[in-house]
Amino acid sequence: MPTNRGLFIILLAIALVMAKATAGHAQKPQRRAAKKQTTASADELLSLGDYYSRNNDMTDQADAYYKRVIVTSPGSPQAGTAQYNRGAYWHKKYNLLREKQRGSSRDALKALDEAEGQYYDFIDKYAVPTNSIGLLADAEFNLAMVYLQKNRISDALGWLNIIIYRDAKRDGQIHIYRVIWSSSAADVVDRSVDSVQLAIFTASVLGKGLSVDQVISQVKQWCRKQ
Repeated sequence: MPTNRGLFIILLAIALVMAKATAGHAQKPQRRAAKKQTTASADELLSLGDYYSRNNDMTDQADAYYKRVIVTSPGSPQAGTAQYNRGAYWHKKYNLLREKQRGSSRDALKALDEAEGQYYDFIDKYAVPTNSIGLLADAEFNLAMVYLQKNRISDALGWLNIIIYRDAKRDGQIHIYRVIWSSSAADVVDRSVDSVQLAIFTASVLGKGLSVDQVISQVKQWCRKQ
């Protein structure tokens, strides 16, 4: 028969075991609830990315949401849109940093390099497999604008020629909201234009030896007349 001290130890051990079991049962619903809160559809993730990008948040939250769409919904049209939006986000970030002179020039150039890579990946790996052909010529035109801002005019002309001679057959219109991003409402175009005609006109302007801003201004004026 256990002594009083032995009985006390036995009772204490039983109480500790019961307390751990009770705590474990209490925690399980919390874990399930947390898991439920982190589940979001591809469309919801796209909307979150668009929200951060639209509000000029340059902490790369938009890019993180777009990447989640690609990982969680591979091969879907939403994944194609997300990849296109990754290029648009980094291109916008470059122009925002340039306009507001925030961060070092290295930060801005890194963003422009990222825009180049993301647009190229959309064209090469996503447009056809995700049935996002309606953004193909848009991505190629925007990539040409990236090369314009990098002063790589021959590369810009190369992508404009790809629109003219190859991909306009599959994507006949390009939507221009702004030729490149700026904070000025005066730069808003917000219309769809013929892919071939836009590429031909832009190529003709690039051949004049104008500055980046002059090229963008002339393309903007042409778009508004269409």
